Amino acid sequence: MKMKRAWMMMIVALAVLVGKGEEIKSYVLIKESADKQDVFLQEVAGFLEKAGHFYLATCEQDGARVRPIKYTFVIDNKLVLVTSKKKEMYAQIQKNPKVEIARTATDGSAYLRYKGTAELCTDEAVKAKIIGDYPFFAKNFKENLVIFAIAPEMAGIFPMKGGQAKTKVFSTRRH
Repeated sequence: MKMKRAWMMMIVALAVLVGKGEEIKSYVLIKESADKQDVFLQEVAGFLEKAGHFYLATCEQDGARVRPIKYTFVIDNKLVLVTSKKKEMYAQIQKNPKVEIARTATDGSAYLRYKGTAELCTDEAVKAKIIGDYPFFAKNFKENLVIFAIAPEMAGIFPMKGGQAKTKVFSTRRH
């Protein structure tokens, strides 16, 4: 009985610390079988989930454009993000789909880089998951809602003060 009560108290405390009683949502959605999931990308998803936001770099004419992005998912080994057809980000990615993200860990111990190629995602199950978790996307973007899935080319978690970096280079072959 004491053990059960201790677990209950720990769960309540975790909920309060993480989201002040809000439901905890995972960045990871698996549609394919679990054996096809990349373990390192699960770690990348966890890093992003703790960070809360990251910075996305796109190309604009002859230079880079960087902006903060708050919501994303890792779905079947691809980083997924949402935008509007009316935003510059959409036009930039359509013109040059090579993108990169970066984020420092909230405790400053490491940083993440994720480089890849963005592709339009038309999967209705993915759209339903995103709108279900974040209904304001449907409300604010309406018919202009666009989802990009970023196929990884390289992902890395790099320590800020010594230690071993974790990196992975992915095949860029199309299936």
